[in-house]
Amino acid sequence: MDNLFLVCVDCLRRDFINGPHALTPFIDERVDSGTFFESMYATATTTTPAVASVHTGCYSETNGVHSLRNVDLDSDVTTLASELSDAGYQTIGLTTGPLDPKTGLDRGFDEYHFRDAEDDLFSSWFETARKRINRLEEPFFMYLHLWEIHHPIETPEAFDNPAYGSTPYGRTLSALDHKLEELSELLPADTVWALYGDHGESISTRNNYPIKALKFLRDKIRFDWGIDTSTVTEPLDRFLSSRLSTFPDHALEDGHGQCVYDFTSNVPFVLDGVDIPDEHVSEQVRQIDIFPTLLELLNVAYDEAAIDGESLLPTSDVEERVAYTRGCGEALRDKTNWIRSVRVDGQRYIEFPNREDWNPKCYDLDADPWELDPLREYDRERFEQAFPSSDLETADTINIDERLRDLGYL
Repeated sequence: MDNLFLVCVDCLRRDFINGPHALTPFIDERVDSGTFFESMYATATTTTPAVASVHTGCYSETNGVHSLRNVDLDSDVTTLASELSDAGYQTIGLTTGPLDPKTGLDRGFDEYHFRDAEDDLFSSWFETARKRINRLEEPFFMYLHLWEIHHPIETPEAFDNPAYGSTPYGRTLSALDHKLEELSELLPADTVWALYGDHGESISTRNNYPIKALKFLRDKIRFDWGIDTSTVTEPLDRFLSSRLSTFPDHALEDGHGQCVYDFTSNVPFVLDGVDIPDEHVSEQVRQIDIFPTLLELLNVAYDEAAIDGESLLPTSDVEERVAYTRGCGEALRDKTNWIRSVRVDGQRYIEFPNREDWNPKCYDLDADPWELDPLREYDRERFEQAFPSSDLETADTINIDERLRDLGYL
């Protein structure tokens, strides 16, 4: 039985993997020697529901994990750790950020070690992680959730120069790549190595204070007062983004959780290990597909009818899948402002289900890859039919406000 080492790098954008924006030789080597899914899309641009979709193979409508605080993991939903534990695996989770055990995502883990965000691979916690890997009993499933490139970023001094990237985000990712290599060298040869991003991040204007002031004003009017500001902010965003955005993100978007555009929803997924082919898969797939793919790769049976995802194996049979993504972050102030989107046939459709007076948006991704200029005409009914058939049920609100304040969400 092969082992499984699954790494989630929080806030990891697809365009920072296997490209020029960061120096990541270890991850790039894994991309080259394994299977790289270039067009994977997050089920939510917020950590907890995105991670829940990976661990359950289900959308929020099925698993009950709606946002950082609206969480009620359905008792009938199985998890990756539960399936592997039942198959005889030792299951270990090393998590941080908002993945508090109160979320229920510790289900199926023999050990679930939840740490403070400052305990990262650049601190003395690295030695803790190294020792825990050395004590693993085969076969094992280890889930490692990393917070190093989540805002606010502190780049290690040795990597804080342009040789490792033009931004603090890229430089810190370069440093993380080095540490991840050191840990991975401890793994047995018969280990499936997998890495994914839970969601992406906005980078270009993060430290631009005049833009921050504009964002604050826009958010106040839009999210607190409920006024659709798009007629003013869309042309302003096009103007500012064309001049200030170094990467394909929006000048007036505050990052993950607040929007569902590609820079927050397109995430990498890399598989490497014995007998895993070296290929790049360009077809559009979803995070919910990770659960069945890993279980199939490990020859562990699961109930296909109980999940929303589909295996990505064999890769030769993979065709484009409708990518459904939700925006449900704390930056939206309240579920009244939550967003949902489908990405299908080269277009993205966005709507605001709890704001009937806000107009939906649709983007042609070939003509407008930065998603700055919405179409005036499109087939709304076609997109509406692409959404999941079930709705979000009522979910409990877990009390993790103190934790979210420490993380900068509140």
